[in-house]
Amino acid sequence: MMTIEEINNIASNDSKPYEKPIRVNVIKCSSKTNYKNAKQENKVLFHLALADKTGTIKATCYQESLYQQTQYNCGLLIRNFIIKNKTILITKQSKVTKFPAMSLTQSLIQDAENILQPPAPSASPIKEIKRASVRTLMTVCGTVSEEEESKQVLINGQNTDIKSITLKDSTDDIKVTLWREATLFSINIGEYVMLTHVTVHEFNGQKILNTTRHSKLKVTTPPQETIDVEIYGVESTNGDWSTITTKITNTDIYQSMDVENKTLIQWFMLDEEVDDIGEALIHYLPQICEVIFCNGKITKIVKV
Repeated sequence: MMTIEEINNIASNDSKPYEKPIRVNVIKCSSKTNYKNAKQENKVLFHLALADKTGTIKATCYQESLYQQTQYNCGLLIRNFIIKNKTILITKQSKVTKFPAMSLTQSLIQDAENILQPPAPSASPIKEIKRASVRTLMTVCGTVSEEEESKQVLINGQNTDIKSITLKDSTDDIKVTLWREATLFSINIGEYVMLTHVTVHEFNGQKILNTTRHSKLKVTTPPQETIDVEIYGVESTNGDWSTITTKITNTDIYQSMDVENKTLIQWFMLDEEVDDIGEALIHYLPQICEVIFCNGKITKIVKV
């Protein structure tokens, strides 16, 4: 009988099935994924996190009929499997038998769980995310400033749901493409959210983020940050609020930020009955200000 440690030490990717069996516990099972094979036939696969007393390994199973048998902490005896890139491939030729589960340490169980659900990295400012290498796994926090309608694109012959949102923090903003189930996340403009397990990509020369099958979204409390910005002018005014063009001091990052008109009137000592706040501010701008920034808005000007 083979062990996971032996399999992980095999360097080759021989497509010949291994007849010698391996005994494992199923620690975690993914949801099903639809795909098309070389004959353009609709097929289903799913992934497993496996463990024995010597280690952990990922498996990809192409036998949909085994899905109900491969639930948490069940024991399996597998033979006629293929090893590719340190992953066990359970094909239609593989033989899978229910077997008593082994007693494993919590450390091994956690390592196996991390195969299919890697720990979320700490959140990074959007400015740093844009400097990260393509395919880096990230966690991003920010205010939802834009949300597009869901649409479908053709990926590998399958209609796939996607939706784009834009997140903004005090350092920059970034577009995030939500894929498949992530398009169902409950998202509202103006909410401050944490989005985990996203990867960095580049599109049309711009860094963007894509969700993965592990991505989770959580509405959370926005932080209050004291930052220095250079105010250039008013883009638009809507009721008691204005959107102003700013540049983060000591950076090349320009952002649109919302601020209450009364805050601008107070700090620039404007006439409270001013009709056009943008026109009234022209003579004072550009101006570097220390401000308190929270959830996409300037909530207070500390000093000018």
